[in-house]
Amino acid sequence: MRKIVLNSVLILGSLFLLTGCFRRVAPEGFGPTDLEQGLIAYDQGEWESAMKYFNNALEYNPDDTEALFKRGIIFQRLNKTDQAIQSYQQVLRVDRKHYKAHYNLGNLFSFEKGDTVQAVFHYRKFLASSPTHRNAREVRKKLADLTNVPGDKGLKHRDSARGKATRPLMPASTGVLVQPPTMTPLPLPLLTKKPIEMPLPQAAQAPLLMPSHFPQVVCLSGTVGEKQVEGSGFVIGRRGYLLASAHQVERTTRLMARFQDGSSHPATLLSVSEALDLALLQIPLQNVMPLVLDAKPSPPVGEAVVAVGCPFGLSHSATQGIISAPERKLGGKPLLQTDVAINPGSSGGPLMNAKGDVVGIIVGALPEAKGIAFALTSRKARHFLGETFLQIGTLFADAKRYDEAAEALSMSSEFWPNSPRTFNNLGEVFRRTKQFEKAKTAYVRAVSLDPQYADAHYNLGILYDNHLRDRSQAANHYRQYLDLDPDSPDALQVGQWLSAAEAAK
Repeated sequence: MRKIVLNSVLILGSLFLLTGCFRRVAPEGFGPTDLEQGLIAYDQGEWESAMKYFNNALEYNPDDTEALFKRGIIFQRLNKTDQAIQSYQQVLRVDRKHYKAHYNLGNLFSFEKGDTVQAVFHYRKFLASSPTHRNAREVRKKLADLTNVPGDKGLKHRDSARGKATRPLMPASTGVLVQPPTMTPLPLPLLTKKPIEMPLPQAAQAPLLMPSHFPQVVCLSGTVGEKQVEGSGFVIGRRGYLLASAHQVERTTRLMARFQDGSSHPATLLSVSEALDLALLQIPLQNVMPLVLDAKPSPPVGEAVVAVGCPFGLSHSATQGIISAPERKLGGKPLLQTDVAINPGSSGGPLMNAKGDVVGIIVGALPEAKGIAFALTSRKARHFLGETFLQIGTLFADAKRYDEAAEALSMSSEFWPNSPRTFNNLGEVFRRTKQFEKAKTAYVRAVSLDPQYADAHYNLGILYDNHLRDRSQAANHYRQYLDLDPDSPDALQVGQWLSAAEAAK
């Protein structure tokens, strides 16, 4: 038995690997390789010849970042902006810390596309990866211009009445934001039609009794190199947000999502958590009723469940079973064990209870054992989504796109209701859009979740002082801020505001 358990852990780790790992091998021979010939042609300014060699090199190794990056530069020199962006994004799917690709993408989105959100994101990634680069000062200046923040130390706002600076929005500390959206729903280069308004379908109820109707589940397909990749996913937000498995989509190109009614839509990767094997996608589709991610503790052993997905590319197949073991940790992930039938292509699909609520996200099955499959708990998926929408909302706020920021942060609060950072940022967005009562509610929620959260006390002090004209409450929160963070660079200024507020009471 012990041997089986140890083998299971090892085999489970392999469930997260892409199946398309094989690469064509370049033929042996003498002389320069396609990549080397491409670099020679590139240095000589022979763009067409260089592009041909780089494309040949990518036939042998689709993950060759040198060929992908140089191809992006050629597209950029030829004023083919969309192709350049696509090529640089392929570089980042292989190497997320490729600072040169982040720099070039920042410039393209800033100067060619006018997309502040994407520009800010890639400039910040450039600085994080190469803070001492000779272009770092220039990038910091660009960030300051884009976010109206001197030195890019975070979002600040000067009150006209007294020149006070609110605390910066606090970004999420975990999770990797791969490609923040340019708008909601996300416009895609290949999309020529306006986003489709889809009638609101009824959420599946009692799925054990109606396994043939799952309008919120999608079949995903795309390519990795020359290999076709298939998987499953499901809708988690009305603006076309989908949840899927990271290992199936992270390096996939031309990703498509197909619904049960046969409609297909291009999908864009927004965020990835390799630790949880989760990915957030978005399609240009509005008003899709999402499935509900259960927030309650894990279901008990013996509870009936149904898994829906696209095994072997077979559209929207449902299999029934039960929870067969208590929640356990394997590979550092909290997993549910179930006896539902799982096959390749099922990963990313929902595991639902009799109410139609998602209790888990299918991970995979043990290939040598029948009736042993695993699903990541919905509780962990909610945390991932909460942090991801916090990051997206903060990026929108950086770009002064406050309506979209408020929407994303509100979604974060739904998935992650115990996050004081989310409510602090939401309060700051409301304050900047002069929705002062909503701002107060959000800030108060932040300090109720974490009474030691100094930044929320700072923001509440300014809100009461400058906008709600309640000097007593302002003094109270200034005082708490100074007690919690007495060594802050703002401490002297806040002390002066405190004295003024107490004198005005």
